Amino acid sequence: MAFDYTKPIDISAFNNTVTKYRQSIKKLPMMAANDSLKFFSAKTGVRTSVALTVSKENTISKKYTGVFTGDKKIGTLSNRTLTTYPIVAEMADEPEKYRNSYIDNIYNEGVAAGVEASKEHTFLRWLAQYGVEVASKDLYDNIWSAKFDITKFGIEDSFDGWEAIIAAAITAATISVANKNLYDAGGLFTSANVGDKLLAMWRGAHAKMRNKGGDMHVSMDVGDLYDDWYREEHDKPPLIDTAGQTFLEGSNGKCRLVRHDNLSNQRVVLTNKDNMIWGTDKVSDLNNMRAFNSGNPYLFTATMKYIYGQQFESLDWTVFITSVRYDETSGS
Repeated sequence: MAFDYTKPIDISAFNNTVTKYRQSIKKLPMMAANDSLKFFSAKTGVRTSVALTVSKENTISKKYTGVFTGDKKIGTLSNRTLTTYPIVAEMADEPEKYRNSYIDNIYNEGVAAGVEASKEHTFLRWLAQYGVEVASKDLYDNIWSAKFDITKFGIEDSFDGWEAIIAAAITAATISVANKNLYDAGGLFTSANVGDKLLAMWRGAHAKMRNKGGDMHVSMDVGDLYDDWYREEHDKPPLIDTAGQTFLEGSNGKCRLVRHDNLSNQRVVLTNKDNMIWGTDKVSDLNNMRAFNSGNPYLFTATMKYIYGQQFESLDWTVFITSVRYDETSGS
């Protein structure tokens, strides 16, 4: 083997390995976080913040009178801001503990496939990828629940997740029943009513969304309730498509139920992929795991810093509806 498992990790060798294989190390959004991010749209080059300007079309046509009145505007601008925050992933561990994992999962698989593992995979390269994978899972776990808090320092305090963004907009009355972008189901979703209530939410959407189609984001629990409802209604299990998602019955295949296991409440969000934006600065930062010498030859230390944030491009009824939450005391 090209790598001697009996010696401590060579930090300079690690950095050289990461640099050499940078293009082949999967980036953070390509791993665990992709289970959610694939339903959103990416925006790069966002170092701190960027305005998301959407124009809602107005009516500019009228009966001809031969007189130009100049009282018509093409659209009404809706400005929202995507803010990104610096996040760091830090590793300080004994690499000896992971050598068996490397041998079992990488080396032996390579040998079984007739591949010379020492050339195709190195322990150092695998360790860098593993670090990025763990960081990706950390992000994934907080995409819905994170809330930025300047006084705290966990990943859950590092940016505003979808729940925090929605809660702030409800407090500001940007999202409300009067604005038609807050759906009041009248109580908790249960296996006896969830199918009917979600269909009512869909039919309350703007006609343009219903025609174009949209994603209805739900927790795994709400998804299970829907499956139970469907089974009772039809005495058979729901039809599952190849992506593992179901389409809301009664939507003519236009409303896809997207289940998230990192969403742990009864919030339901109906919108489309173009309206849910996640932003970062440099894509190259998303797999840039770098090691440094801690002075301990037996301790592997590395870090990766990247920029991340989320925002809805618009909360207008034409592209967005969310549900009142009855599983929290505030009722919103």
